[in-house]
Amino acid sequence: GCEAWCELEDHIAASPGHCMTMGTASTMTSIAETMGMSLPGSASIPATHASHSRMASATGRQAVELAWYDVKPSQIMTSEAFDNGITALMAMGVSTNAIVHLMAMAGRAEVPLALERFDEISQTTPVVGNLRPAGKYVMGDFYEAGGLRALLSQISDLLKLDATNIVGTTLADAIKDAEVYD
Repeated sequence: GCEAWCELEDHIAASPGHCMTMGTASTMTSIAETMGMSLPGSASIPATHASHSRMASATGRQAVELAWYDVKPSQIMTSEAFDNGITALMAMGVSTNAIVHLMAMAGRAEVPLALERFDEISQTTPVVGNLRPAGKYVMGDFYEAGGLRALLSQISDLLKLDATNIVGTTLADAIKDAEVYD
């Protein structure tokens, strides 16, 4: 009835940020972070959390640094970064729209990427994210449990950990101290 529907609406759009499921927005922020194109820890911060505005400021400062040192997206978005993004996609059980977006990104970055690569990576990557709409939990729960960095630390043996990121370090550095909280 109406009561169940209203409760669902209250949890789907519970903040001024994106929806609370692993839909396209959360999927792509997670993939961007995994690929090294956003600051480590930025993808899963809820919009109303105090850390969100601090991360936004840090992102702005880093954007200036990247421009100052003439770092180009093509230096970050390598074949290894795309493999990492696809691995994260498979491990999170994300929006299927990600496949279309990653193919388009690879085309713009001039990185060869065939649809078969998604299937290859899916064969060895377990689904460890239990997030709605396919799973049980919402994005706020994901953040409280350690977020994307914690999830990636659980599948680190499947990732290309030497891939670089926008802060000039590696994926290994970005996830080294990540913890999963129950």
